[in-house]
Amino acid sequence: MISVELLAKHMAWANQEIFKEVKKLGPDVLDYYVVDEEWTVKTIMVHIVGASYLYSQRLQEKPFSKSPDLIEDLLSALENNDKDLIEQAYKEDKEIEYETSKGMRSDTISFILSMMIFHATEHRAQIVAALDKNNERSINLDEYSIFGYVRQQG
Repeated sequence: MISVELLAKHMAWANQEIFKEVKKLGPDVLDYYVVDEEWTVKTIMVHIVGASYLYSQRLQEKPFSKSPDLIEDLLSALENNDKDLIEQAYKEDKEIEYETSKGMRSDTISFILSMMIFHATEHRAQIVAALDKNNERSINLDEYSIFGYVRQQG
């Protein structure tokens, strides 16, 4: 059975790799979007980092705080957040209470980690879809699948 730990490590690796690939394409692609002009590649990338920050805060049982509006170095911030998230996969799967913008909630560590993993996956797909819509097809999500990650790790 695939562990939450492996999935979290894959998420961190895939996030980093997709962000690096987007960076190579240059600043013009950051304004690409699929349908909603507000959800550009740049906005989605910042959103992934912001969400990873919030999920990490919840899992560490820290008080609710919004992530910074401007994240100067997305790759570095994402790497730090993902390290924190991966550490949570080693903890006992207990129920934790956390604050959201809509009030207090409670979930297990594995549920919160799973939400983050799928959240990042969905948004990586949105990034690639926005690029594809604008005829930029250099990023193939198949190369960043869990299978690709496991093969790369040897």
